[in-house]
Amino acid sequence: MINFLATGIGLGLLLSIMLGPIFFVLLETSIKKGAKAALFLDLGILLSDLMYISIAYIFVSQVAELRTSEHIYWLHIVGGVVFIIFGYLTIKKKRKKRKTQAKDLKTNNYFGTVLKGFFLNAVNPGLLFYWFGMVGILRGKEKLSFCSADLTVILYITLILVTFFTIDIFKIVGAKKLKNVLTPAWMEIINRVLGIILVCIGFVFLFKGILQGMETV
Repeated sequence: MINFLATGIGLGLLLSIMLGPIFFVLLETSIKKGAKAALFLDLGILLSDLMYISIAYIFVSQVAELRTSEHIYWLHIVGGVVFIIFGYLTIKKKRKKRKTQAKDLKTNNYFGTVLKGFFLNAVNPGLLFYWFGMVGILRGKEKLSFCSADLTVILYITLILVTFFTIDIFKIVGAKKLKNVLTPAWMEIINRVLGIILVCIGFVFLFKGILQGMETV
């Protein structure tokens, strides 16, 4: 249980510190339109994450050979490779001038704000890539003793998203301070450190999968 909590919360924290354009839209929305509007925007972000998680989960579940115990090591290998690539792209990513601002999110109702958050997050090309790797890795982990493998993955993802959304609430509340602290230089450092962490996680799961594969031969 301790390992479950540590893994879920850790992956949720990792997801929450990814600094993309949507991060700054969230901060600007909180500053210019208030915390309530930013929370509805974040709800849209969460819904787009759930959409991509569903796609990744269904795809991995349908690959029958990856669900058997003798082929489970492929989940670690594939997930590890995905995280290595994602981490490398995060390290090499060049910071671009932000064009999307809170004023672009003008809407007359909170439903519209949710839609804005959903589509702004959904157009991120790395999001589906990230969740494919995440679901693959979680599928390869040992299931919890009190539930099935499928329910274990769902509980992991729930914990990740709860952690992610909780951290976002703190971001919204402290938006003004965060915007002053996160200078371009600090943002670049954070992204590089995050990329290195992702690459390291990828290699851990890659080697774990390779070792498991060698044992089955």
